Amino acid sequence: MVATSEYFAQINPAPLAKLTGSHSYTTTVISSFIGSGSAGDISSLLAGMQVDFESGIISQGSLDILVNDQSWAIEFDGSVRHGIVDLNAVNGQLFDNSGLISNSIDANLGGVFIGDTGSAFFGGFDLIDEMNSFNTVNGLYTIER
Repeated sequence: MVATSEYFAQINPAPLAKLTGSHSYTTTVISSFIGSGSAGDISSLLAGMQVDFESGIISQGSLDILVNDQSWAIEFDGSVRHGIVDLNAVNGQLFDNSGLISNSIDANLGGVFIGDTGSAFFGGFDLIDEMNSFNTVNGLYTIER
């Protein structure tokens, strides 16, 4: 199950025995997303990360979300152990047409690897601008390797 403050999905995770090797996951033409925030619906979402299933390390994570004139940019890392994904934001910024609005973003990130061999990642996010807690965005997305 992947859930945010407004979205929920029941997901069948990839078989643990098939989560092997090191892979790059990124937004592709078959990627999808749904989400909204205080400034409106998400119009664009780009994401990516490196995953080494042998060591359990998730690195070089990025999540870039466009909502009207707001651009949310999150960098993250994390781990995957026994199929359980733990993601941690390491940097977050929020921009609009005038420039930087905030560099203090509270990010709740998560997800699960899906497909017969973990060929895709189904993620969820809740982002809050800590400079203005009424400014938020949340949603669900997929990325593929």
